[in-house]
Amino acid sequence: MAGLADHTAGDGTAGLIGRGGGSTGLSGTIGGVTANESSFDETVVDDPAARVLYWVLFPLLGAGLGWVVQWAAGLVAGLPVAPLRGVFRWIDEAPDPQATLAAVGVGAVVGLIVTFLAVADMLVVRVGPGEVTLTRGGNQAKARRAARGEVTAAFFDRNELVLLGREARELAREKTDLSKKDVAAAFTGKGYPWLADGDPHRAEFRIYTRLDDDLPGVAHGLLMDRATALEKGKTDEATMLRDQLLALGIVVRDEKKKQHWRRDRRELA
Repeated sequence: MAGLADHTAGDGTAGLIGRGGGSTGLSGTIGGVTANESSFDETVVDDPAARVLYWVLFPLLGAGLGWVVQWAAGLVAGLPVAPLRGVFRWIDEAPDPQATLAAVGVGAVVGLIVTFLAVADMLVVRVGPGEVTLTRGGNQAKARRAARGEVTAAFFDRNELVLLGREARELAREKTDLSKKDVAAAFTGKGYPWLADGDPHRAEFRIYTRLDDDLPGVAHGLLMDRATALEKGKTDEATMLRDQLLALGIVVRDEKKKQHWRRDRRELA
């Protein structure tokens, strides 16, 4: 379902290459992002088919689940012991068809909420001759940008797209389900250094522990706060703390619910 689109400055046309191998024409808008003059020579990796599927599938599943809950309410209410037994009894005693319509409607709304969250987490990769832009959910305010001259390597670390800069600095690390083949083609097609073998600094990472005496106190505090944020599912806070660690020269990757860290090559005062 992922697609790779190439904007060219020649005739203004573009093609979308899906996993099925077919192609179709594109207008000036891809994945809800409008192409401007500076983007006519950029390659966009997106998954519009998955986005459409989410908007159709999740509301239908939610509506179906609502119907099942309403249908099973009488059975659950009749059990001697059951969780939320009073709620199921109330649903069972509600008049039809109003009860069924309400259950289906509530389920569809829940499905729409799930869809919105899923689409907001989808990554779009735009690779131009002068800049890489990583956008999640079309939120330009939180887009990650890296100039071509800053990027010394790009690669996948498991399901995370990573951009490295000079002195082994990490410019970006973003989770994505996009086709790795399409992403690699986008970078190599624009002449960026793509590492098919993954992170060249993988061996430098080590598991963070509170007893690690090679870390400054500020980094310890940030890593402990980040561990708490990860446990509570506060991804935005964890990302913010990762950025603060990067400013200190500490690169962080997560694996099996553990934080791993390494230093970059900067000489920090």
